[in-house]
Amino acid sequence: MNRFSIAAIFIVGIGIGIILYLNSIAISMLSKVIELLLYILITIVAITIAYEIKSFKEVIADIHLSLKLIVATILGSVVGGVIVAVVLHGDIIAYLAITLGMGWYTFTGSYLATIDSYLGLLGFTVNMFREITLIILYPILSRKYPIEAISIGGATTMDTTLPIIIRYTNTRISTIAFIHGLVLTLLIPIIIPLLL
Repeated sequence: MNRFSIAAIFIVGIGIGIILYLNSIAISMLSKVIELLLYILITIVAITIAYEIKSFKEVIADIHLSLKLIVATILGSVVGGVIVAVVLHGDIIAYLAITLGMGWYTFTGSYLATIDSYLGLLGFTVNMFREITLIILYPILSRKYPIEAISIGGATTMDTTLPIIIRYTNTRISTIAFIHGLVLTLLIPIIIPLLL
């Protein structure tokens, strides 16, 4: 399955979601099914990682590399937020909150919407595009930058974009991506409220 197929499936999924939403068809049930599938995916990844681990030293090295990647992702998001705020003459704190959503569009969008509906829309859209960007670009970037390119996905690398990373790399890089996404998922609900 190439990146265009994945992007097409994603777009079809959005279309189906809109149709279901407009027809009020079991949205809560659908979200529960998606949540269950994500839990199953994470469980399968964890089993695969545990099975492939060769030594405790390797795990420590992977955690160390993941932590460096987390710092780079956060710093990159901060720099991106500041640059966009300066270029658009916007509120730096607001733009930082949006970029520090790091791909977690459901949390960022809904949290920022409680402050301002426009910020909520921006937070949702920008972070959704961050996830889509990884889906489209990772197959290309993974050839030369398999670890560095993980940063694009932010928090999504522990769940929704993890299958893409697994598909184009190996268990070690998938482990790094999983730890990266997990830690960012724990940090985002702390960072954004602290900013605002």
